[in-house]
Amino acid sequence: MILTMKRHASRADSTVPQFKRRVPLDVADRVKGRLVTFALPAVGPEPEQVVTLKLGEFAKASLRTKNLDTAKVRALALASHLEQVFEAVRRGPAEVSQRQLDAMAGDVYHALIAEHGENPGSPQQWEAFKALTRAALEGRIEGAPAIKANGQNDDEVAAEMLFGGFVGDDLTTWINATEANQGGKALVERVGRLAFWAMDRRGLTVDSAVQVDLMRRVAQAALDAAWALKRRAGGDWRPDPAAERFPVFEAKAKEPGLTLTQVFDRWRAEAKPSPSTVSTWQGVVKDFKGYLKHEDVSRITESDVVGWKDALIARGIKPGTVNNGFLAGLKALLNYAKRNNLIRSNPADGIRVAVKVKAGERMLAYSDEDVARLLACAARETAPAKRWLPILAALTGARIGELAALWGSSVIEREGVVGINIAPSPDGATLKNAGSERFVPLHPEIIRGGFVEFAKAKGHSPLFYGKPARRGADAKHPSKGTTNHLSSWIRSQGFDNERIAPAHGLRHFWKSAASRAGIADSLADAIQGHMDDRAAARYRHISIAQMKDAMDRFPVPALPAQARAMPAMPASAG
Repeated sequence: MILTMKRHASRADSTVPQFKRRVPLDVADRVKGRLVTFALPAVGPEPEQVVTLKLGEFAKASLRTKNLDTAKVRALALASHLEQVFEAVRRGPAEVSQRQLDAMAGDVYHALIAEHGENPGSPQQWEAFKALTRAALEGRIEGAPAIKANGQNDDEVAAEMLFGGFVGDDLTTWINATEANQGGKALVERVGRLAFWAMDRRGLTVDSAVQVDLMRRVAQAALDAAWALKRRAGGDWRPDPAAERFPVFEAKAKEPGLTLTQVFDRWRAEAKPSPSTVSTWQGVVKDFKGYLKHEDVSRITESDVVGWKDALIARGIKPGTVNNGFLAGLKALLNYAKRNNLIRSNPADGIRVAVKVKAGERMLAYSDEDVARLLACAARETAPAKRWLPILAALTGARIGELAALWGSSVIEREGVVGINIAPSPDGATLKNAGSERFVPLHPEIIRGGFVEFAKAKGHSPLFYGKPARRGADAKHPSKGTTNHLSSWIRSQGFDNERIAPAHGLRHFWKSAASRAGIADSLADAIQGHMDDRAAARYRHISIAQMKDAMDRFPVPALPAQARAMPAMPASAG
């Protein structure tokens, strides 16, 4: 578990952010002293950086950057990699095939070629490299320097100390004459780090006998790479036939694990979300599956989620949408899986896009003049949604989706006050949350305009869409189409400020205008269906009389003379 601290820390003697994580107690004894090599990812203009850390009570490493955003990305990636290492240790030794061992040795071969292939240096360097590696493999020396991940080795110096002045064929002759099978210590020192690196990147741990087998194969792969690099250093750049001997690593076939789709289906059956939520979250699952190329929940890691998040941003999706749509959906599904003991931890926890609202980006409310113009446009319309929804939204502050789903039977009288009963519709339209269900008195201007008569004529049927939705259908509720068409119509009337949501901007307007009219926030929240989670709010009960008084005092934006009269629409219209 990551300590309750920043994902990166600082050291008194360094200005470079440091990674520090406590090694879980359940694996601490088994990994103590183990070296972990990891490639910190490239971020923007900053290139990939390789680090090696030694596990003890803590795992600590420099993040090799002074950029805090880059440090956050690298810290998350390293934490995810370490969790894979720890999980592999928890699972215990895995059964691996000879093919898989050779594939992991091939990882080492390709890593060495990638590191040194463009600038192989001198043939003498690779002579020393081969000499030390073969002597370690065959047990002809008692110790050998490790092959470092970044290629900065002291092989020539070590070879001079071990083998004197022997070079070329003389060096081969000298090694051949040295007694073999003196022990495996040199092999572990020489390639042990590379062997663990190969296992770590596959999320595996193996028993000691298999470790030795893997180290021998890794040593041979390192020799193959050294031969190829020596030839390149001498000017021979022909393809190395040894590269073709390594198979592709393939995990053993296993019983299918729990899939993200299965988690979604279980959550859906239990939570019974709205069709629009089902559609949105299905899109999240589909997108994440497309990125991962699988949907096995047990295989999802923090780095997978970080990579997906980065890919969404690279596609041009706005940070807010990534956080509040894609990541929120995935986190909720994985939290459901965790609560139901389907997974041990949620790999999406704590991952989000760094969002900084800049000047000129915050969403705005309509001005009084904007609302007056919009209501004038609506007054000239005969289609029910265009005529009534703008004034309902402007003078009740309700969500446009709540209003679009109203039926004629939603207009009722309570305690002598005429208003709208905002509740789940008879054909299945849902509300945002429990606090959204409420009775809202109608503004006198709406009543004078003839809305009550229009609603009564509709009776027990939808006000703003045609046929009722079929109960139990998976399709989006037809009121969603109404809200989308209304937004398009508002834009077509010249309300094209991208910082004002065409319909939702009226809800912002109502809350602002209510404040200017001296309507208390608690009263405005009750009318708008805004939940107050504070304990004190549970003791506050707003009466219908209080809400009616607020509505009577709510100011209607000044309308042009021709729109102020707002002639009533015939009750049968639409």
